[in-house]
Amino acid sequence: MEASNKDLISTSGGGEQISLPPLPSEDELLAQIMITVDNVWKTDLSKRDIDKWLSNFTGQAFDLKYERQIALWLLVNFVYYNENEVRHLCRVLYHNFIHQMLQCSLLFQGSDIPDSLEQLENMTRFYHLGRPGESGTFILYYFRQENRLPLTSFISHPLRLPERIKVVAFIDDVTLSGSQASKYLERETRHYDNDKIKVLLTFFSTQESIRLLREDSIEVISCTTLDDRSRCFSGNSSVFYHFPEHLKNAELMALTYGRKLYPSDPLGYKNGQYFFGFFYNTPDNTLPIFWADGPGWTPVIRRYQKIFSGGIENDIGRFL
Repeated sequence: MEASNKDLISTSGGGEQISLPPLPSEDELLAQIMITVDNVWKTDLSKRDIDKWLSNFTGQAFDLKYERQIALWLLVNFVYYNENEVRHLCRVLYHNFIHQMLQCSLLFQGSDIPDSLEQLENMTRFYHLGRPGESGTFILYYFRQENRLPLTSFISHPLRLPERIKVVAFIDDVTLSGSQASKYLERETRHYDNDKIKVLLTFFSTQESIRLLREDSIEVISCTTLDDRSRCFSGNSSVFYHFPEHLKNAELMALTYGRKLYPSDPLGYKNGQYFFGFFYNTPDNTLPIFWADGPGWTPVIRRYQKIFSGGIENDIGRFL
């Protein structure tokens, strides 16, 4: 007999039924998503788009109804940064940069704050992380606008810099594993003298990426340092704070479909398990069930994949 306020969940293929506290209904989840889309995301994502995405789930892990509920619950928790929020992140990032740099006694000795700010501007140059046309160059444009920086604060190529330039700041939106940024920065900063302070400015970082880059004498400054709460299926995941009983099932479902979409990293690049994206693109550290696009799968969130000549990447690897 079914217990009150419990749902019976069947594994695919008519397997054993298990009783779990119910997730919100499909109608409730859809209603919440559309409110979020209209008032927070401010995108043109429609219910029809979501229905197309839901049609990807065919009951390969659990009963179809339950799979759709899990998928919608994950989408409810997806964090989407629209253009205004990206501009805000650019302002926060620059303020954090100023705050940290002004604490550096190697740069300023005995100067008052206005004088130090002027010195910092004169001795700093900004450059994008990654190749031209990738997220770093895109972010650089907003970063310059929102912080009202002169064009002279930016360099077109990270070549050897004059002695008076003491700080070189590379900009990108995320550094989560740190491995790609480390490869790129190792190559691009080898021209610099040892007295140059090398910084990576990024919206989101992790302790892992901070440690890795610090080994290369790169200081990471970000708006937010992500922890396990931002990884979908960690024991501390914010997604399943109220429904911990569904976490393992949701992970199994994401793995079941993710292995077909992105076999090497079914839960996102380097097992990212993230659930966020930006209006201009979605990191591949995010769950592939959101953004994968190919035969037999329709994405709900866009990701613009890299196209390499001959399908081959160079030694730097991928950037968003």
